[in-house]
Amino acid sequence: MHVLARKIERRNLKIPRVTSYLKIQGFFLIIFVVFIMPGTADQLTAPVKVASSGADGSTLGIPRWKGYMSELDPNQFWLSYASAASSAGSMNYTTDGGNTWSTDIIQIDFNGWLDMHLSLFGRNGNLYFTWPGVHFRKFSAPAHSNDDRGALVTLSGTTDAHRSNIMVQNTGRIWVFTRDAGTASENVKYQYSDNEGSTWTTGMAYSTNAANVRIGSMPYVGGNPALVVEYLDDSRGFEYYLWNGSSFQARSDHSIYPVNMGQTRVFTHNVINDTTMHLVFGDANELHHCWKNFNNGSGSWNHEIIDNSPYTADNEWFVTSTVKGSDLYIFYSKKTSSDAASSMIYYKKWSQTNQTWTAPVLVSTAAGNISNRDPNTCFHVPNNANYIPVFWNSGDGGIYFAKIILNSSGDTVPPGKINDLGAIPGSGLGEATLSWTAPGDDGYSGTAQSYIIKFDTLPIADASWPALAAYANPPAPLPAGQHQTCSVSGLTPGNIYFFAVRASDEAGNLGALSNVKSLDISLDVSENNRALPSQSRLIENYPNPFNAGTTIQYSLASRARVRLSIYDILGRKINTLVDAFESAGFYSVPWNGTDFGGRPVGSGVYFCRMTADSLADSRKLLLLK
Repeated sequence: MHVLARKIERRNLKIPRVTSYLKIQGFFLIIFVVFIMPGTADQLTAPVKVASSGADGSTLGIPRWKGYMSELDPNQFWLSYASAASSAGSMNYTTDGGNTWSTDIIQIDFNGWLDMHLSLFGRNGNLYFTWPGVHFRKFSAPAHSNDDRGALVTLSGTTDAHRSNIMVQNTGRIWVFTRDAGTASENVKYQYSDNEGSTWTTGMAYSTNAANVRIGSMPYVGGNPALVVEYLDDSRGFEYYLWNGSSFQARSDHSIYPVNMGQTRVFTHNVINDTTMHLVFGDANELHHCWKNFNNGSGSWNHEIIDNSPYTADNEWFVTSTVKGSDLYIFYSKKTSSDAASSMIYYKKWSQTNQTWTAPVLVSTAAGNISNRDPNTCFHVPNNANYIPVFWNSGDGGIYFAKIILNSSGDTVPPGKINDLGAIPGSGLGEATLSWTAPGDDGYSGTAQSYIIKFDTLPIADASWPALAAYANPPAPLPAGQHQTCSVSGLTPGNIYFFAVRASDEAGNLGALSNVKSLDISLDVSENNRALPSQSRLIENYPNPFNAGTTIQYSLASRARVRLSIYDILGRKINTLVDAFESAGFYSVPWNGTDFGGRPVGSGVYFCRMTADSLADSRKLLLLK
């Protein structure tokens, strides 16, 4: 195991402690004091008190999230917390990035009382909660009042002794994982629902044979649920298990940190770009960080110590995390003396690109911020957001909120629109192959950060785009002008699907909606369920026109020798793409605009000619550079 020790730099910041409040129409209007952190371009706002709670550990993580930021509008943010009175609220929200906050009483539980083991996950403006019982409740968008809360559901087979956390897949499947301290046979179970919590399927997630564990969960590779387990008083330490479609599997890299942690149980986990897992936890007087790329479940975990304190030990670190793009943000408690009142909230940022941490920055700077603990945030911050949220409970009983205002580097130019999206049946049943020319991160230059691919059985437009789930495995963007393809699986043969793509850059700018391409996949094929074409023919290439590459599709009704060649406008053969005997079926072959010698050809009209037995067919291709 690779251990990298880093020198921790501490900075004493003098931060103005001025915050103004104005109550208007059921909201608190908050005037933020903003300062720039030395050595960075990000800005941190002064904390504001948005709620109060008499409950112990009201914003506890370990490792549950209690916040949610809307993917559709990042100015909308919800925070939840435990409450200790029947008349108390347990959730507040903002619709303007924290400038104003709701003041109406919103109760997640049926009578106001709410345990600190509350867990929240959000998707498409809906909020999903679990807490001991185990109880489940959904708040439907806009989730602004008790009128938006759904029925209270008690999950079968659970009791008040069970603890849980919740996550939602990109497919909409809701997962709840449960444990029971002291009962090994209960550790760890799952329940999932595919109908917004109306009915549930239950099973054993992983038989730990351990009576005392702590658990976390999150979407991991392909959006599939990953279960993270800490074994207390056990040399197994931290492990993870990944859903493979039918069960939770212990991959060869499932052992993250095989060290007996005793009863130390403050940890957080997260994932960057779908495939890089991070685990951060306190142990004795040190804050530890483990991470690795998935790499199909193989390889070793990286480990390092990222902060330390002679006054902060074990369960006093209270660490939580969120991710935006390729950056991991952690928030944690740290004491500056043996006095519990000296516990403050700090944050650090990890860049996956550079694989480095920033120095710790003090967050809890308000006059009432003593005995600060239990920072919390949301699982992920959308790419189009311009701030990172954090909230925590303080010794004065307040729930405080602050945000890191991100440096946009002045980049307001979105990626270019994709105008040549194409779609053909894929090689397997229920698959489609998409192709397009890569835009840039600034219009049509550079390289975008990511693609968002969505599909539906109804036409897609800007208005319907936000409500559609994104495809879990988009390709990494290539430099502007290059040819991209993506195989989309899980489609239902016989349906007509509509596909659209948007590109995003590192500043969160989102490109315009691409052209919408429809595809009837009723002629989809696979080795075990082959729908043979009724005729041999050359199918139109896509994209056409093209400027980097195009894909040519053809069908064979019976086995034949196929020749597929490219000719210029003068009738000269410049390349042969296929010359082979092939069985009946559908085929596709790319052409990257080169001749026999691999040299790029010029712009102009070209012809693709196919011969197979008695068939002779051709198509016009238009290459634009």
